[in-house]
Amino acid sequence: MLTLSWFPFSILATLLFGVALVFYKYPSAKKYSRFSTAFWSLLVSAVLSLVFFFSYLPLTTNGMLWLAFLWGISFPIIMLLQMYALEHVDTNVLFPVTTTASLVVTVLVGIFAFSEYVTLLQGAGILLAVITVFLFLYKRGKSQFAPLVLGVGSAIIFVSAFNKVLQKIVADNFDIHAFQIYQYLFATFIALLVLFFVHKKDSKKELLSGGFKIGIPIGLFSFFGGYALFIALTKGPFPLITSIHSLYIFATAITAYFLFRESITTRKILLMVLAVVAVLLIRLG
Repeated sequence: MLTLSWFPFSILATLLFGVALVFYKYPSAKKYSRFSTAFWSLLVSAVLSLVFFFSYLPLTTNGMLWLAFLWGISFPIIMLLQMYALEHVDTNVLFPVTTTASLVVTVLVGIFAFSEYVTLLQGAGILLAVITVFLFLYKRGKSQFAPLVLGVGSAIIFVSAFNKVLQKIVADNFDIHAFQIYQYLFATFIALLVLFFVHKKDSKKELLSGGFKIGIPIGLFSFFGGYALFIALTKGPFPLITSIHSLYIFATAITAYFLFRESITTRKILLMVLAVVAVLLIRLG
């Protein structure tokens, strides 16, 4: 019998994740340290994962630890790059572009690395995604962003795709509960190392700066959003749930409008709709 018990969790995950990403803009808007913000957000998620998933630690394997270590390196990089990019780009541009493009890269990796095939609908989704990203980045044939910003955006796309591939491998081969403990612990440690490396002389001051004020809520929203998504995935269809989750870009855009007064033009709305349609075609195809 078909039930919709997964639907509230899917919507909750979408809203929480969307709000968490908006908060990535606070370090630039309020002059907080993005290094401190990243550390505190990951520490909160690490503590919560230990509280909720401690009983799954006996399912730990060496392979899981290596993958968690790789995730722990890549995710702080993504966070710091996104926070830097949001100094120059609105959230309603950055996240639709990077999310859509990283999904395309992930699909291409699946084709070449895992011998997966692309359906006609997925092919149409990839084509639409490429067109949408181009329209986001170019207006009247000219790039709207500086080369450095485009470079940072490209790095976010490819590191995010790498991250998604790691998660796919983990979901297929290991216990996701135990993995979350290690992924956040490693990520917290890496974020702390980066902070100490960048701010050698004033690392303690940097660590205790205003970053914790926004890092803590980011960690809370991110963890419970991820937890809600996991519950939804255990109760309902993977393609439909992940497709609904892609709507987070609208939650992000609306929240950013009220918090930072980011402009939401008709063109941006249409492009976000195209981005979601592209994701739907790729995931449902």
